[in-house]
Amino acid sequence: MVFLESPWPVLIIGLVVEMILAVALFRTGRGVFLWAIGGVALLVLLGVLVERATTTDTKRVRQTLEQAAAGLVANNAAQVDPYIVPGPDGNGAREKTRWALNQGEFHAITINNLDVKFNYQTSPPTAETSFTVFVRGKIRGGLVEDELSRPVSMEVKLRKESGRWLIYGEPQHDVHD
Repeated sequence: MVFLESPWPVLIIGLVVEMILAVALFRTGRGVFLWAIGGVALLVLLGVLVERATTTDTKRVRQTLEQAAAGLVANNAAQVDPYIVPGPDGNGAREKTRWALNQGEFHAITINNLDVKFNYQTSPPTAETSFTVFVRGKIRGGLVEDELSRPVSMEVKLRKESGRWLIYGEPQHDVHD
């Protein structure tokens, strides 16, 4: 549900309702609208608190991707491995991780525009993600001395194992110039 993924829908709807109530208050001068304004403010606060306290599968997928990215920024494949399925299904992701760490030194990785499509009909459930990462770092080997910044389109598959979303297969990427 969109209200559990981000606080923005609750905040925007609350702001619109508050503006309507404020206009009604100023036009009529009736104090009852002050109570309504306070009530809406409390409902918005409650909605934001519920959103923050609720961990959805989309939030869990984002956490997995962000924690794996943090392992890349630490330039440590062992910190990425816990977010990859064990066994042969994770070999592609592990190989891609080691290849990336051999090619460059990551200074920052930011995930944007995450789109997740879940398939709960499979056993275990799976998710296909597409997103853009903004990567900042240096290429190893001294070919380029300056730090590079590039947006990279990524597609990553995950599956739910033991209540956690883990990466499997080989992540696909497309570097933008």
